Amino acid sequence: MYRLEREDFLRSSHLWLWWVLGFQAGYLNAFGFLACGRYVSHVTGFGTQIGLALASGRHLFAIELLGFPVSFILGSFTSGLVTSARIEKGLKPRFDLITASIPLLIGCLLVLGKNDWFGPFGESLIRTRDFFLLFLLSFVCGMQNGCFAVLTKGQIRTTHLTGISTDIGTDFARIWSGKLQPGERELSWRAQVARLGTFISFTFGSILSVPFSEYAQYASLGLPLISSIVVFFAVRFVSQNLDKGDLKFESA
Repeated sequence: MYRLEREDFLRSSHLWLWWVLGFQAGYLNAFGFLACGRYVSHVTGFGTQIGLALASGRHLFAIELLGFPVSFILGSFTSGLVTSARIEKGLKPRFDLITASIPLLIGCLLVLGKNDWFGPFGESLIRTRDFFLLFLLSFVCGMQNGCFAVLTKGQIRTTHLTGISTDIGTDFARIWSGKLQPGERELSWRAQVARLGTFISFTFGSILSVPFSEYAQYASLGLPLISSIVVFFAVRFVSQNLDKGDLKFESA
């Protein structure tokens, strides 16, 4: 399976996939906060938190906080081993392995949580079990972001909104005052629809996570488990179309 060209991942038939991924990331991010008081789908704020912890002399806590970006990076690294690294060696990337691993990991977290491996839902971030839960959630988000960034050549990132917000602003500037050809203008508008939809879906996932998590606690992971299974089958379908040559692709 090869990476999608811009014209392909912006097809109307593919947009819903990016929005589902945004929803899933927003849901998991809010779930992590509700479960233990920390966000898990992005690493931006952890640099500041680590600095504050070091400045206040809480060195052990700073080391523990470092585990969040490290877990996210390890997730992206794991994804890269079977996607971008294989492309560099002239082999087909195995996006299917990543999209199959994500629901497996979420399902494991659900079962472990239901069996009290992580303690009471909503407890403060003070015990090793709490860090273990959040580190695994960060790892999952890193895998998701790495997988689909490679699949779309860096154009689609679904686990945080910083890059999306930047791209929305810069592309609106191009559309507003740039001298774009009609075809490029259309693609730019479609890219904006994809980004805005991902932004909204991420927010909606965060909102929906609150009542579900408060009611079902660890069992509320069943919703992102379902969405990740849907993503797995969607990526298999995209992969089959690429292998048959029904979509454009690049091999390196």
